[in-house]
Amino acid sequence: MRSILFALASLVVAAGCGDDDRGPRYRAWGHATPRPGGTLTFAVGGNVATLDPAHAYDEASLYPLYYLHDTLLGYDGTTLVPALAETWSISPDGLTISFELRDGVVFHDGTPLTAAAFDHAWRRVLRAPDSPFGRFLAPLVGAEAFAAGERDDLPGVRVDGPRRLVLTLAAPDAAFANVLAMKFTAPLVDGAAVTNGTGPFALDAWSAGERVTLRRHPRYWRPGRPHLDAIVMRESVPRELAFLQFERGELDTIDQLTLPDWLWIAAHDGWRPYVHQTPQMSVFGDRFDVTRPPFDDVRVRRALNHAVDKARLVRLLGDRGVPAHGLLPPGLAGRDDELAPYAYDPARARALLAEAGHADGLELEYVLPKDETAERLAQSMQADLAAVGVRVRLRVLSWAAFLDETTRAGGAPFSQTSWFQDYPDASSFLDTRLHSRMIAPDGEPSNNDSFYANPEVDRLLDEARRTRDPSARAAAYRQVERIVHADAPWLFGYHPVGVEVVQPYVRGFALHPVWGRDFRDVWLDLAPDGARVPR
Repeated sequence: MRSILFALASLVVAAGCGDDDRGPRYRAWGHATPRPGGTLTFAVGGNVATLDPAHAYDEASLYPLYYLHDTLLGYDGTTLVPALAETWSISPDGLTISFELRDGVVFHDGTPLTAAAFDHAWRRVLRAPDSPFGRFLAPLVGAEAFAAGERDDLPGVRVDGPRRLVLTLAAPDAAFANVLAMKFTAPLVDGAAVTNGTGPFALDAWSAGERVTLRRHPRYWRPGRPHLDAIVMRESVPRELAFLQFERGELDTIDQLTLPDWLWIAAHDGWRPYVHQTPQMSVFGDRFDVTRPPFDDVRVRRALNHAVDKARLVRLLGDRGVPAHGLLPPGLAGRDDELAPYAYDPARARALLAEAGHADGLELEYVLPKDETAERLAQSMQADLAAVGVRVRLRVLSWAAFLDETTRAGGAPFSQTSWFQDYPDASSFLDTRLHSRMIAPDGEPSNNDSFYANPEVDRLLDEARRTRDPSARAAAYRQVERIVHADAPWLFGYHPVGVEVVQPYVRGFALHPVWGRDFRDVWLDLAPDGARVPR
């Protein structure tokens, strides 16, 4: 541990000695209002696997889909707002959701938007055997039978004229409207390319593994948007190389900085005004298989939570995190902001271990994926646990092997874990990771990989899902948070803070709590001839 903290301190000192010549190379021209035109270039570390919204579930693929496709609903922060729907309403019993579409919306190829385009897209998702999204449409009447080929109609989706769409749910589901903002629900023209959307940008070119180029949709339904002429997303760019490209001015924006690069940026006066930060809708920690010794004893689980210094973990991230008391991230409705994380208390940890019959300590194995950050944090945890007599052996696996080892019954009982929201609702975290119905049969992977089952938690989660009153839902989730905190099926870790650094001429940018890097309203403050202005 001392070596890790010494290295971190050295990086901070080095960061504070930044060379002014490494500051921004360009400045903003100084236009007072948004200026149309220009190409924004950014990079991602992964490859785009697909541009088909029925299958894209990885971060790199979802970035271009965000610009290619609009959906019925969108988000203002984490609040649902109309997008392609001009108006929408929910019946008093919560079973019927009606939409009136905006007039004049067209796809990139000029085809007018109609309600039938949603029906086509959703049928396609339900019948795609390898789509990960069919389960999200299961609340629609007849969806599961349609997906199984047991019926050819889909009674839960009614096209009532060119601009009216009516959905019927089998049971009230307060979270379902969030599904209608997910990109797989975007409308598609039957027979057209799956990239032919209604979003602010159209696909210009895709060289798989290298770059995706998007061009402005000239008939986009939002007046005056987008400002940019084009967006270029470079694929498969390592983080260290991306930072060098950003410094040279080859990238207009950058995220996911390595720790040394982030510490340098954070300490540099020239870059500090162009740093954007926001808590992410995600959680990281370590899960216990609560059905297997020694983790079937809540005293052991609580002891380990007390033994790990969560504040130190956050410092090892360069303060790009918030200590977690549970699964729900800051800013999410239902989070109990008065509930504190487990206090760092080694004496309490040793006492609990002794109560549980482990006064002489424990020998544990901890499984984690091969990842620089995960390994650094695991070493910190290992040192903290050693201080209370818990000796931990770390086992590093490839990502595929890690998932196979940690999500099936009988696999590794103690491992790193994380969860990223499918949509910004407490159910996306609590139902998915802690409801007993998410425990799969033996041999199959479980989202509830702690194999945690608490009837009271199940009852509260089901009640919250049926309840439309936001205050009542939030109260139920706060109760769940307190029960889960006490039961400790996880060693609760942290919620990451997203960081994006932009060039000085990139204007109108703000990190989105749901979508992350959002360039829909961005404009480039360049010289009148479109050139970048040296500082």
